[in-house]
Amino acid sequence: MLSVLRSELKYWISYRDSLLLQAELDKLLMPDEYSQDGFYRVRSLYFDSINQIDFTEKLDGVESRKKIRMRIYDEDTQTVKLECKQKTGALQHKESLLITRAEAMQYMEGDYSGLLERPEETAWRLYSDMTLGGYRPAVIIEYDRCAYLYGEYNTRITIDRNVRSSELCLDLFEREIPWIPTIDNQVILEVKFNEKLIEPIKRILAKYHLTNVSVSKYGSGRPILEQYIV
Repeated sequence: MLSVLRSELKYWISYRDSLLLQAELDKLLMPDEYSQDGFYRVRSLYFDSINQIDFTEKLDGVESRKKIRMRIYDEDTQTVKLECKQKTGALQHKESLLITRAEAMQYMEGDYSGLLERPEETAWRLYSDMTLGGYRPAVIIEYDRCAYLYGEYNTRITIDRNVRSSELCLDLFEREIPWIPTIDNQVILEVKFNEKLIEPIKRILAKYHLTNVSVSKYGSGRPILEQYIV
C-alpha cells in the first residue's frame, strides 16, 4: 500500500508552450519510468456512488472531496492500481493498492468482497465506502502523459494532453473504446511536491505566466451525465 500527502497545483498551458516547457524540463529533470520514450497512455476507470456524489461535489466546488479509480497503462497488464484520492484545496492524500486483473474485473462487476481479504486498512475503508455508497463504474478517462521527477521534496511534474473519455464503455481492458474528446487544444500541467517547490522549477514555470486552476479530468469527462444534472 502507498499513502501520500502532498501539494498539487494544476494549470492550463497551450500546446505550443507545453513543447517549450518540455524542452526546458528535459535539461533539468529526469523522466519517470514510463516516459523514457516520450508520452505514454494513462487509462483510469472512475467509480461513483449511486447518487453520483463524487461528481456532484466536484461540480459544486466542495473543498474536501474524493475520487476512487482503477488505473492501468496498457490493456494486457496483469496488475492494476486501485486508488482513493482525497483532496482538500491544494493538498491531496492518495492511497493506492496493487490488485490483480482478476480482482479488477470482479470490482467492475460491483463485487468488492475481495477487499475484505486484504490486510490493508485502505482496503477495508474502500470496501465500506464502495458497498454502502453503491459505487459502480462511471467513466473511463484516458490521456497521453509525459512526466518528470526530481528527488528533492519528491517533486513530480506531468504534462497531459489529448484527454478523452467514455461513459458508454466501462470495461477498463477493452481495446476499442468510443472516445469523446473532453479538453480541446489545451494541455494540463500538474506540479506535485512535498513541503515546497524548488527555486529552479519555480523560475522555469514563472516564464509562462501560469494561473493555478481547479481542473479535473474526471469532472470534464462526464458530459452525458452533466447534461442531465446541470
